[in-house]
Amino acid sequence: MKRIWFCLTAVLLCLAMTACSRLIPTEYTQLSVHSDTQKAQEDPDALTAENFSGLKRAIRSFVSNHIEHGVIRVYNYTGSVEDDLGTAAYEVSREDPLGAYAVDYMTHDCSLIVSFYEIHIDITFRKTLQQIDEIEYVGSDTEAKSLISAAMDGYEPSLTLYTTYYNDQNYEKLAQNYYESNPGKIMAMPEVHTAVYPDSGASRVVELTFTYPETAAELREKQQAVTDSLRAASVYVRYREKETDKAELLLSYLTERFAYTQKQTDTPVYSLLCEGYATSQSMAQSWQLLCDQVSIECVTVAGSRQGANYWWNIVKLDDRYYHVDILSDVLAGSVLHLRSDGEMKDYYWDTGKYPACPGATAAAPETQPDAQPADAGADTGETAGTAGTAEPAEPQTPTETPAEGTGAEEGTAAGN
Repeated sequence: MKRIWFCLTAVLLCLAMTACSRLIPTEYTQLSVHSDTQKAQEDPDALTAENFSGLKRAIRSFVSNHIEHGVIRVYNYTGSVEDDLGTAAYEVSREDPLGAYAVDYMTHDCSLIVSFYEIHIDITFRKTLQQIDEIEYVGSDTEAKSLISAAMDGYEPSLTLYTTYYNDQNYEKLAQNYYESNPGKIMAMPEVHTAVYPDSGASRVVELTFTYPETAAELREKQQAVTDSLRAASVYVRYREKETDKAELLLSYLTERFAYTQKQTDTPVYSLLCEGYATSQSMAQSWQLLCDQVSIECVTVAGSRQGANYWWNIVKLDDRYYHVDILSDVLAGSVLHLRSDGEMKDYYWDTGKYPACPGATAAAPETQPDAQPADAGADTGETAGTAGTAEPAEPQTPTETPAEGTGAEEGTAAGN
């Protein structure tokens, strides 16, 4: 009997011990209350602000770094955070040049957490981080011109300027002037589109978009072809010493290459030197390049002839200046005509911008036809001749408006 009682007691004791073991924890979890400072440290990327300026600065930092979701914690704020937040977001996204350029829209919310405010900013961008990083900061028109020139040299599709001096500059005209001043360097004039952000203010972002008629690779190939043609011309005249002889041989170089047709193209200098399509402008610019190649002093004249826009050159040959209308001479297939100011009938130009040409008698060819045969230029429907006679008409699409203050207005043009 005692044995049975002992066994029963042992079993009950074991059951009691098993039930108690379930109440003993195998792992311990310590709970503590985090302070505001500890919570702020959980997000090291969160910015802080204590006033309106700091709030704007933080939001603009998100824009400049292309951060789509940003957090700002506000401590000891002087003013109303809720009221200032909307104003700060609007000013950064719509009135700040960078925000107006890069931001499509911006949303925000604000929560009070014990002793500080936590602000969440969500930004939808219309520009990429690369576009933001490529913005060029400029403080003068000189810097802007230099950057535009470099962009056009490389046939870049766009250029974005952050101007701190905005003065309503005509950036399309700057590009046009650079193109016309560098005909052998840039093969085509791009279409230039300008967008300005925002609409007002001394500082603005100016986005320039350049659209070329051909790819950059194609234009570089044509640029190389023009360079090769100019080098060939210099070899062609290498044994001539007198400048007049060189000029006459350069005319032969042109006339022997093509039977020229008057036609406007997107790549005028290339088309003239490598395809045989000409306008007065492309002919004058190409003649300028040829003269530069062989060290003959030459300028390109933008004026008018018989009331239409027209281009020609003034060259210095053996210490005397002469007008030369290469398009007329090439289409006529004749010798090089060297004209004085007095022989330039129906031509008008700003005499203050170009060297005077007092006379061409001493250096003019001994024999010059009085008039071009009636069938000259039949292939193009044009008539060409010497000074004082009808010259080939320029294509219907002029390339530049005649400069103000022409020879006609000053009473200096020949034939008046």
